[in-house]
Amino acid sequence: MKFFGTLILVFLTFILLSCDSTENSIISLENPTIVISDSAEPIVYSTQTGFALIKEINGLLGGEINFDSTLVDENNDTVMIRISLVFDPNSFQGSQQIIIIPDANSGSIQFTPAMVFKKPAKLDLEYSGINLTNLGFTSNSTIDFVYMADNGSIEYILKNECKIKWNTQKLYVKKAELPHFSRYVFVRKSL
Repeated sequence: MKFFGTLILVFLTFILLSCDSTENSIISLENPTIVISDSAEPIVYSTQTGFALIKEINGLLGGEINFDSTLVDENNDTVMIRISLVFDPNSFQGSQQIIIIPDANSGSIQFTPAMVFKKPAKLDLEYSGINLTNLGFTSNSTIDFVYMADNGSIEYILKNECKIKWNTQKLYVKKAELPHFSRYVFVRKSL
C-alpha cells in the first residue's frame, strides 16, 4: 500500500508542476497584440525593407544584443549577418527598447531611439556574401565605418578594426564605438 501511496503522490506532484502558467507566456490572453519576451535573445520582426531586432536594455546595468543568422536576399543569394552590440554599465539612464535595423544591401545599420550615451556602445558588425561591387567597392578598396547624417555628411568614429575581404564578399568592423544612435555605414576610404 505504501508503494501505491508514493506512486500517487509522485503522479500528483508531476501533474501540478507541469501545469503551464500564462504569467511568462509570449502572448497575453487579455490583449493578443502585446508580445512579451523574457528571452536573452532579441525579438526579430519583418519590416518593409527587411527585418529589425528589438530588445530592452537597462542602461544602468548594461547589456548586449547579439544576432547571427544566414538569410536569403531578394536575388536568392545567401547573406550572413553578425551583430554584437554591447552597453557598459551606466551607458544611459533607465531602460530603453533598442531597435537595430541592418541593411546588407546598402552596407548600413540603423539604431533607434535617438540617444547619446555616457559611455559609447560597442559594435561588432559583419556582412558576408553580399555583392561588394553593388556597394561601390572594388577588389583593392579600403573601407571605413562611419556615422552618416541625413544630409550625407559623415563623422568618423573610433574602432579597433574595419576590413573588406573580397574573396568572401565580406565587410566587418570590430569594437566600433558608437557615441549616439543613428545610421552608420561602411564607406570607401579616399586615398
